[in-house]
Amino acid sequence: MRRYNITVGDKEFDITVTYKSEKYHVTCNGKKMEAVAHFLGESRALLLIDGESHEVDVRSNGYGTSKIVFMKGMELPVTVEDYNLAQLRKTAGMTSESSIDKVLKAAMPGMVLDIKVQPGDTVRKGEPLLVLEAMKMENIIKSPGNAAVKAVHIQKGQSVEKGDSLLEFE
Repeated sequence: MRRYNITVGDKEFDITVTYKSEKYHVTCNGKKMEAVAHFLGESRALLLIDGESHEVDVRSNGYGTSKIVFMKGMELPVTVEDYNLAQLRKTAGMTSESSIDKVLKAAMPGMVLDIKVQPGDTVRKGEPLLVLEAMKMENIIKSPGNAAVKAVHIQKGQSVEKGDSLLEFE
């Protein structure tokens, strides 16, 4: 059994997941559900939750517990923490938000289609930074937090590999 504290916006969810007989038994804030997962790739899955089908794509935002979930045509920033660590953090009066990494790196190979910021710009969490085309899809890369752009290491039309430096923050 695994237990998580998941935050979507300003809402928190206490989720317990158990895998048994090829099904996930999920309890979300006391509500029980059954789910079956068919994995379509590294980050994509087709979920059947209580008889309702959902295609879900979960991508690491590259910054600790932060994830981006694509579901029902929406992009949702989500924080996933181990339940016990989240309770310990709350008891200690700490926040789950960490400072952002100084360098934003490519999470996947692709081509830079557009750069929306330049050195000296101040960006807020969730603000678009650039557009990266990967696997014939345009991915809007958003700011992981509030910061000032120190340097832009890429240019429009440039190909990048996973792990390449894209931007630098102060």
